Amino acid sequence: MSKFEDIKEHLSNSFATFSDFLEIELKAEFSVIDYQGQSFIINIQLDDNTFTVNINGIETVINGFDNTKSFNIINAKIVGFIPIDGKKGLLGFGNSHCDVVFFDDNDFCFVEFKLNATSIKKVNKNRVDAISQLKNTINLFDKELNKNYAGLNLEAYVCTPKFYPRFNSSWQELAEEFLEENGIPLFERNDKTCK
Repeated sequence: MSKFEDIKEHLSNSFATFSDFLEIELKAEFSVIDYQGQSFIINIQLDDNTFTVNINGIETVINGFDNTKSFNIINAKIVGFIPIDGKKGLLGFGNSHCDVVFFDDNDFCFVEFKLNATSIKKVNKNRVDAISQLKNTINLFDKELNKNYAGLNLEAYVCTPKFYPRFNSSWQELAEEFLEENGIPLFERNDKTCK
């Protein structure tokens, strides 16, 4: 059995409603967006600047696609996608958790969107909030999975607007502290290239 199938089975045994939320994506490249407080895999139509989301089984076309507000997964073979918070998320509303987790045959990734900030003034607050949400989710998954991620590498992502001063000393300090506390590398970026 592949690591992908191993983690999928382990998640299914650990979360009673897991199968209600899991989406399997087979495209080599795809995008994820936070739309109205919920994470979705989207289909982008660049010719008319729209994107399509599947809301309650209905394909819904949304105008005004902004490519700076998406997380892009590149070079994928098969990806398991699980929305975490929001009305249609595995953990729903309540405690502050990250937006989505996804996994393939190599990595298990936790992702928090902080893409709606309009000023640099909110940079550190958003980063700290995002890290807190990631930690809450990681702690819950560690507990539910008994820290058994089927041998997958763990990664965490904070998705921020492009105007954020990325990789500055403040971020480096937060990322190093996160790695020390959780043993998981933390990235501030809006894409993941699969191996």
